[in-house]
Amino acid sequence: MDPEIRSLEYDSRRVKEGSLFFAIQGEQTDGHLYVEEAVRKGAVAVVSSRPASGDSGVAWVQVEAARPSMGILAGQFFQHPSRRLQLVGVTGTDGKTTTAFLIHAILERQRTALLMGTIKAKIGDWESESERTTPEAVDIQAILGRALEAGCTAGVMEVSSHALFFHRVYQCCFPVAVFTNLSQDHLDFHDSLEEYFQAKCLLFQEHYNPGLRYAVVNRDDPFARRIQLAPAVRRLTFGFSDANDVHPLSHQTSLGGIRVELKWFDRRLSLSSPLAGDHNLYNIMAAAIAARCVGASDQQIVEGLEQMEQVPGRFERVETKGLATVIVDYAHTPHALENVLSLCRQLTSGRVICVFGCGGDRDREKRPLMGAIAVRDADRVIVTSDNPRFEDPFRIALDIQQGIPAQATHWETILDRRQAIARALQEAGEKDMVLLAGKGHEVYQHIQGEALPFDDREVAREVA
Repeated sequence: MDPEIRSLEYDSRRVKEGSLFFAIQGEQTDGHLYVEEAVRKGAVAVVSSRPASGDSGVAWVQVEAARPSMGILAGQFFQHPSRRLQLVGVTGTDGKTTTAFLIHAILERQRTALLMGTIKAKIGDWESESERTTPEAVDIQAILGRALEAGCTAGVMEVSSHALFFHRVYQCCFPVAVFTNLSQDHLDFHDSLEEYFQAKCLLFQEHYNPGLRYAVVNRDDPFARRIQLAPAVRRLTFGFSDANDVHPLSHQTSLGGIRVELKWFDRRLSLSSPLAGDHNLYNIMAAAIAARCVGASDQQIVEGLEQMEQVPGRFERVETKGLATVIVDYAHTPHALENVLSLCRQLTSGRVICVFGCGGDRDREKRPLMGAIAVRDADRVIVTSDNPRFEDPFRIALDIQQGIPAQATHWETILDRRQAIARALQEAGEKDMVLLAGKGHEVYQHIQGEALPFDDREVAREVA
């Protein structure tokens, strides 16, 4: 059988006449349950790790592993667009989205560039809201192909540990790979922090990323120092230590942003950005180096960083009728919460009031850690619901409370997130800063399989 393949699909709902259907074992369901439906809708071939059962009536390709095969075949079907783009892949626990936005802002100083990540995919005026940080291989290759058609020569993509583990970017060429940091997250999926790290390392391995030429790594992070590279790959380092290729000689931060004088390889470079905080200075350094690796000039780096748009839900200031400064941030790991609370303390002369929760059906081990950090670093803490998904919000709150010392009295639990935000804003005075942490740019709250409209920014404006 030698059918003409007109499209590649992994979701039977999207199958049409001439599709090749990948029967993938997913996290929620098994694609093999939908093979018959796919064939009825016009699929002419199936790729599966299992042998054909009975007479399917279509070409059946049995492979050792379906997901790597999907990555390879998707690249082939779309004529390997990643080989014709200067792509930057950004991985790590915290800072991926901000770093990607920064890189994109710099690349746009040259010409239209691709952005793909947690919040959206963007090519010029075209935008598509993201369902996940890194799409499936077929969708990635289609977007890369679209970027080429739009005249892009470069772009940036956030690359999650899930994407690497599931081979969504397998054999995709990223000449530049960025490692921001590694801290506890996703241990509901990865068995250990070490396994989580090894998944991140795939982006830096030649067999997985055959185009790698530059590894841009945060040398201040102990995990980054362990990344092994092929001899031909150049390691470029950033951080606060003067052992790095790029590091700050002096810097100032305020609500208005950062001004920094960098040791920039063999010379100095002055930069400013509307972003604030030391953690964002790491992101700025990573972005500047990565953009340089794909041809950006010093002037383009300076202008791109200065003029970058606000990253939605990343230390985003919300104007309300209340007296206090209100900040919405995506911080949902212990490390990220610690960083953003430290920044709040630095930028306010009043109290820091923190409203946060933890996601359901996710890493339970980080919940008490985040509880301990919140009551240590904030003057007032309200534990609330985040995205409970299919878990009991009360149970999640109890897990958080396990990390709160018995003598701490400056906290309470209000499970209704709207009420929690209202309480925080009612209590806040003119010099106080209210941090709404965990959901950031998200506009829904996921409860028992339903996506209910909920945007921290809008709720803060309504209840202030």
